[in-house]
Amino acid sequence: MNLEVYEILILITIGALVGIGMSFMGQTGQGLVMPIILMLTGDAFLAISVNLLNDLIAAVAVSMGYIRKGEYKLQVNTLIVIILALVFACIGVYILMVTPLESIYGWFIPAFIICLGLVFIKSGYASTERLKTILRNIYNRFLKSNEEEATLIDIDRNNNDDEIAKNNEIQEVIPYGSKLFYIIAIVFGFFLGMNSGLFGANSGMIIVLALIILYGYPIKKSIGTALILSIIVSMLTFTLYQIFGILVKGTYYFNLEISVFLACGSIITGLLASTYIQRLSAKTMGRAMGIVMVILGTIALTFYFIT
Repeated sequence: MNLEVYEILILITIGALVGIGMSFMGQTGQGLVMPIILMLTGDAFLAISVNLLNDLIAAVAVSMGYIRKGEYKLQVNTLIVIILALVFACIGVYILMVTPLESIYGWFIPAFIICLGLVFIKSGYASTERLKTILRNIYNRFLKSNEEEATLIDIDRNNNDDEIAKNNEIQEVIPYGSKLFYIIAIVFGFFLGMNSGLFGANSGMIIVLALIILYGYPIKKSIGTALILSIIVSMLTFTLYQIFGILVKGTYYFNLEISVFLACGSIITGLLASTYIQRLSAKTMGRAMGIVMVILGTIALTFYFIT
């Protein structure tokens, strides 16, 4: 397809916004990219596929800033969630290919992102200690196993947000190998896979939460690691869309021209923003991310209703 000059400028601008958004918490560009590509092409599957590819490229660019600062930590046991996610992603892609679910994507995803952004604006990212408290309450209410409860890390320390923000060490929240660990791992794997397969997202935010809750990662190290893992998720989910596209729909879903212009914006802002954003506190990062999400969601909804 031959793009007009204004369409090229729109794509580069969108890509730039995605690079900024991903720098905060690995946030996918789906809420903005998909409605715009739908507007340009009218093809929901192409919009999903293009978004996955751009998420992959943006994640590579943004992860460079975190890798340079050493804000990442790859562990073999984190692959449990990723492997589960890829299984569910395969199921999600197939479901999408054989059902009319793509009809809701123009409005549902942007609206959801706006609501989630408002939550972040109000409270920022949840600190590790707050997440521990939530897990402890869930554990006591539903599992009530004194033997495993004794192995949970003490959460009664009087840490304030400043102390938590300065702490950059991985501290186990849930004992690896416990029933609670596997239950939560399956839940995260399901949501991560379905989010990628059904909604065409890199699922960076879900991976961040999984790393914090399951493995005790500090916020910035979890974002850097999630970006690396989301590259794997995006790449394999994009591949699944091509495979199922050929097998189920008889066509592949890829557009080089659109992908190149999106990538230009994402790479430039991703490389620049990822370095600066790491200087912010976790709470400030969360609130700034919320503002970006609301802006992106609002723009996407505007384009959807105009078209």
